[in-house]
Amino acid sequence: MLHSYPDHPIIKPIPPDMVKTWGEGMQVLPSPLEIREVMRSIPSGEVMSAKELCVVLAQKHDVDIACPYTTGILMNIVARAIEEDENDDTPWWRTLGSCGELKPKYPNAPEEQMALLEAEGLSFEKKGKKCVYWVVKR
Repeated sequence: MLHSYPDHPIIKPIPPDMVKTWGEGMQVLPSPLEIREVMRSIPSGEVMSAKELCVVLAQKHDVDIACPYTTGILMNIVARAIEEDENDDTPWWRTLGSCGELKPKYPNAPEEQMALLEAEGLSFEKKGKKCVYWVVKR
């Protein structure tokens, strides 16, 4: 699964429908392997949001942004691939949604991610009224 995007990373202009939000410039569509590499770099007891992960990837490729949509989708794919591979100990649970929330599409969400982060000393805050979600306290 992690090798299923052989043409990535792709560097290309930010498309017109994203310019209003992100501005003009260049973007990277990262590879799953790059995302796993960043996940591996996060120390125990620390977390990284999807926004922060995008900044790391954009800096790596010297572009304006890492596509947040592609990055978010691939984060979910990578987490599931790691979880299915008993030989891969990459700490996928240390990556969060863009606002610091637990990722609802991660394996056994949100219980497993919450348990793994709690084991590393992190705690959570409940947010939302109609749509309840958990945010990691930093």
